[in-house]
Amino acid sequence: MESNIYNKENIKVGERKKRKDPEEMTGIIFVIPLMIFITVFTFFPAIYSFAISLFHYDPFFHSIYFVGINNYVDVVRDPAFLIALINVLIYTAVVVTIQTFLAFGYALLFNTASRISRIARAIVFIPAVVSPVSMSIIFIWVFSNTGLVNYILSFFGIPPHNWLFSTRYAFPAIMAMNIFTTAPYFMIVYSAGLQSIPQEVMDAAKIDGLKSGLRRFRYIYFPLMRFSTILVVILGLTGAMQLFDQIYVITDGGPARATYVPLMYIYNRTFVYIGDIGLAAAASFVLFVIILVLTITQRRVITERRW
Repeated sequence: MESNIYNKENIKVGERKKRKDPEEMTGIIFVIPLMIFITVFTFFPAIYSFAISLFHYDPFFHSIYFVGINNYVDVVRDPAFLIALINVLIYTAVVVTIQTFLAFGYALLFNTASRISRIARAIVFIPAVVSPVSMSIIFIWVFSNTGLVNYILSFFGIPPHNWLFSTRYAFPAIMAMNIFTTAPYFMIVYSAGLQSIPQEVMDAAKIDGLKSGLRRFRYIYFPLMRFSTILVVILGLTGAMQLFDQIYVITDGGPARATYVPLMYIYNRTFVYIGDIGLAAAASFVLFVIILVLTITQRRVITERRW
């Protein structure tokens, strides 16, 4: 008799374990469409692109055959890709560094609840919501012979110059434009981080003698903004390595490949030099590996540092 009761209780416990929590089932139902979307539009294209990178892939003339890693060897030996890679690494080092400090400065400057601060923050944020193509067209005029830059320089007696036609100044001009448009976007990340600092921490800092802005920046803001900085640097690095639309609209990689970047190389191999789609896929995976290595490296450097 006792054994029957014991068996019935075991069966009830087993049935309860088999039943899914309704909240858990609801979560799974909502996640399934997203997983299908990611699988179809992210994982499958990535796997298919990697497969293509191992072939000579020319769908227009039906010339498809296996070449192994030859596409990767051709990419890393191609002078055009090396020039593009050097350009984007210089661009990343300059733009990510300046935009990170500028975004932090904006956030500190507008870290008050006054109406003037809110209005100024909204005005500064405007370039971040303008599309890159529209902003590129505006800056074509800004750096043209009759543009804003030459107008300001004329007061100092400097003759007009078309900065975007110069192999020396075209890339710095594009860097300046992207710093101008991306720093306000990252300002929001730092503003959210600054506003999350408890008031008790700031009060304790005043009691400990950290009254000057520089000392509060050194011992309070900078250490507590560590994870915001990680996020900003990772997003900035990824975006910089994927630079394309501004270059395509403003210079198309010129003059004399002074603004040539890896995504321009991949675009040209795919849509301009028809027949090199396998090579373009290989170049995209080389760029992916470089971004992955840089992201892991800077992640380790920032997290291991002690302030």
